[in-house]
Amino acid sequence: MIGMKIDCPCCGGDIDARHTEGLSSTLRRMYFVCEDCGYRTPAGFEILFSLSASSKPRDDVSLEVRPSQMLCGAVNARTTMNRENRT
Repeated sequence: MIGMKIDCPCCGGDIDARHTEGLSSTLRRMYFVCEDCGYRTPAGFEILFSLSASSKPRDDVSLEVRPSQMLCGAVNARTTMNRENRT
Protein backbone atom coordinates (compact mmCIF):
# COMPACT_ATOMS: atom_id res chain seq x y z
CA MET A 1 0.00 0.00 0.00
CA ILE A 2 3.02 2.28 0.23
CA GLY A 3 2.77 5.02 -2.36
CA MET A 4 -0.99 5.55 -2.11
CA LYS A 5 -1.83 9.23 -1.66
CA ILE A 6 -5.08 11.14 -1.26
CA ASP A 7 -5.87 14.81 -0.61
CA CYS A 8 -5.72 15.91 3.01
CA PRO A 9 -9.22 16.99 4.10
CA CYS A 10 -7.67 19.68 6.34
CA CYS A 11 -4.99 21.48 4.31
CA GLY A 12 -5.42 20.00 0.81
CA GLY A 13 -1.88 18.58 0.73
CA ASP A 14 -1.06 14.95 0.04
CA ILE A 15 -1.59 12.43 2.80
CA ASP A 16 0.35 9.19 2.47
CA ALA A 17 -0.69 5.68 3.49
CA ARG A 18 1.86 4.59 6.09
CA HIS A 19 0.41 1.33 7.40
CA THR A 20 -2.41 -1.07 6.58
CA GLU A 21 -4.08 -3.90 8.40
CA GLY A 22 -6.31 -6.59 6.98
CA LEU A 23 -9.77 -6.78 8.53
CA SER A 24 -11.10 -9.44 6.12
CA SER A 25 -10.32 -10.89 2.69
CA THR A 26 -11.88 -7.83 1.03
CA LEU A 27 -11.44 -5.06 3.62
CA ARG A 28 -8.33 -3.18 4.80
CA ARG A 29 -7.85 -0.29 7.19
CA MET A 30 -5.17 2.18 6.06
CA TYR A 31 -3.51 4.81 8.22
CA PHE A 32 -2.67 8.13 6.53
CA VAL A 33 -0.38 10.96 7.63
CA CYS A 34 -0.12 14.50 6.21
CA GLU A 35 3.45 15.82 6.28
CA ASP A 36 2.19 19.40 5.68
CA CYS A 37 -0.15 19.84 8.65
CA GLY A 38 0.39 16.74 10.82
CA TYR A 39 -3.14 15.36 10.28
CA ARG A 40 -3.43 11.61 10.92
CA THR A 41 -6.43 9.44 10.09
CA PRO A 42 -7.54 5.88 9.42
CA ALA A 43 -9.49 5.07 6.25
CA GLY A 44 -11.17 1.97 4.86
CA PHE A 45 -10.51 0.26 1.54
CA GLU A 46 -13.01 -2.36 0.44
CA ILE A 47 -13.29 -4.51 -2.66
CA LEU A 48 -17.00 -4.30 -3.50
CA PHE A 49 -17.42 -6.57 -6.54
CA SER A 50 -15.52 -8.02 -9.49
CA LEU A 51 -15.40 -6.74 -13.07
CA SER A 52 -14.39 -10.22 -14.25
CA ALA A 53 -14.29 -13.68 -12.73
CA SER A 54 -11.02 -14.79 -11.15
CA SER A 55 -9.04 -17.61 -12.74
CA LYS A 56 -8.03 -18.68 -9.19
CA PRO A 57 -11.10 -18.17 -6.95
CA ARG A 58 -10.86 -18.80 -3.22
CA ASP A 59 -13.55 -20.83 -1.46
CA ASP A 60 -13.80 -18.30 1.40
CA VAL A 61 -14.33 -15.23 -0.84
CA SER A 62 -17.55 -14.59 -2.73
CA LEU A 63 -17.69 -11.48 -4.92
CA GLU A 64 -20.47 -10.68 -7.36
CA VAL A 65 -19.25 -10.31 -10.95
CA ARG A 66 -20.53 -7.12 -12.63
CA PRO A 67 -19.02 -6.86 -16.12
CA SER A 68 -18.79 -3.35 -17.54
CA GLN A 69 -18.11 -1.80 -20.92
CA MET A 70 -14.54 -0.91 -21.82
CA LEU A 71 -13.61 2.76 -21.60
CA CYS A 72 -12.40 4.68 -24.65
CA GLY A 73 -8.88 6.05 -24.87
CA ALA A 74 -5.29 5.06 -25.50
CA VAL A 75 -5.41 2.58 -22.61
CA ASN A 76 -8.58 0.71 -21.72
CA ALA A 77 -8.32 1.22 -17.97
CA ARG A 78 -10.52 2.93 -15.44
CA THR A 79 -7.57 4.98 -14.23
CA THR A 80 -6.52 6.40 -17.62
CA MET A 81 -8.27 9.73 -17.06
CA ASN A 82 -6.80 10.08 -13.55
CA ARG A 83 -3.24 9.37 -14.71
CA GLU A 84 -3.44 11.89 -17.55
CA ASN A 85 -4.82 14.69 -15.37
CA ARG A 86 -2.36 14.34 -12.47
CA THR A 87 0.38 16.91 -12.18
